[in-house]
Amino acid sequence: MDDAIEVLRAAAMRAEARKQTGPDVRLALRSLRFLGIPADAIRYYWDSCQSDNEIGRSQSMRAALNRIELFRAGKL
Repeated sequence: MDDAIEVLRAAAMRAEARKQTGPDVRLALRSLRFLGIPADAIRYYWDSCQSDNEIGRSQSMRAALNRIELFRAGKL
Protein backbone atom coordinates (compact mmCIF):
# COMPACT_ATOMS: atom_id res chain seq x y z
CA MET A 1 0.00 0.00 0.00
CA ASP A 2 2.87 2.36 0.73
CA ASP A 3 4.14 2.11 -2.85
CA ALA A 4 0.71 2.90 -4.27
CA ILE A 5 0.40 5.95 -2.02
CA GLU A 6 3.84 7.15 -3.12
CA VAL A 7 2.86 6.83 -6.78
CA LEU A 8 -0.28 8.90 -6.12
CA ARG A 9 1.71 11.47 -4.15
CA ALA A 10 4.22 11.83 -7.02
CA ALA A 11 1.36 12.20 -9.52
CA ALA A 12 -0.19 14.94 -7.38
CA MET A 13 3.14 16.76 -7.41
CA ARG A 14 3.23 16.59 -11.24
CA ALA A 15 -0.42 17.57 -11.62
CA GLU A 16 0.13 21.20 -12.53
CA ALA A 17 2.12 20.19 -15.60
CA ARG A 18 -0.42 17.82 -17.20
CA LYS A 19 -3.21 15.34 -16.62
CA GLN A 20 -2.13 12.30 -14.62
CA THR A 21 -3.80 9.33 -16.28
CA GLY A 22 -0.78 7.14 -16.92
CA PRO A 23 -0.46 3.42 -16.22
CA ASP A 24 1.37 4.04 -12.94
CA VAL A 25 -1.58 5.97 -11.52
CA ARG A 26 -4.13 3.46 -12.82
CA LEU A 27 -2.23 0.54 -11.30
CA ALA A 28 -1.82 2.31 -7.96
CA LEU A 29 -5.53 3.08 -7.78
CA ARG A 30 -6.47 -0.48 -8.72
CA SER A 31 -4.14 -1.79 -6.01
CA LEU A 32 -5.74 0.42 -3.38
CA ARG A 33 -9.19 -0.85 -4.30
CA PHE A 34 -8.10 -4.39 -3.52
CA LEU A 35 -6.66 -3.19 -0.21
CA GLY A 36 -9.99 -1.86 1.03
CA ILE A 37 -10.04 1.79 0.00
CA PRO A 38 -13.65 2.61 -0.98
CA ALA A 39 -14.44 3.01 -4.66
CA ASP A 40 -15.79 6.55 -4.20
CA ALA A 41 -12.44 7.77 -2.78
CA ILE A 42 -10.61 6.18 -5.69
CA ARG A 43 -13.07 7.63 -8.19
CA TYR A 44 -12.59 11.11 -6.69
CA TYR A 45 -8.83 10.84 -7.21
CA TRP A 46 -9.24 9.50 -10.76
CA ASP A 47 -11.71 12.22 -11.72
CA SER A 48 -9.34 14.82 -10.30
CA CYS A 49 -6.49 13.46 -12.45
CA GLN A 50 -8.44 14.25 -15.59
CA SER A 51 -9.42 17.84 -14.86
CA ASP A 52 -8.58 20.42 -17.51
CA ASN A 53 -7.76 23.17 -15.00
CA GLU A 54 -4.14 22.85 -13.87
CA ILE A 55 -4.50 24.48 -10.46
CA GLY A 56 -7.86 22.86 -9.75
CA ARG A 57 -6.47 19.47 -10.79
CA SER A 58 -3.56 19.79 -8.40
CA GLN A 59 -5.72 20.89 -5.48
CA SER A 60 -8.35 18.22 -6.10
CA MET A 61 -5.76 15.47 -6.38
CA ARG A 62 -4.18 16.51 -3.09
CA ALA A 63 -7.59 16.59 -1.39
CA ALA A 64 -8.42 13.16 -2.81
CA LEU A 65 -5.06 11.80 -1.65
CA ASN A 66 -5.70 13.16 1.84
CA ARG A 67 -9.03 11.35 1.87
CA ILE A 68 -7.41 8.09 0.79
CA GLU A 69 -4.80 8.47 3.52
CA LEU A 70 -7.54 9.02 6.11
CA PHE A 71 -9.20 5.78 5.04
CA ARG A 72 -5.84 4.06 5.22
CA ALA A 73 -5.32 5.31 8.77
CA GLY A 74 -8.80 4.17 9.79
CA LYS A 75 -10.02 7.68 10.54
CA LEU A 76 -12.93 7.56 8.07
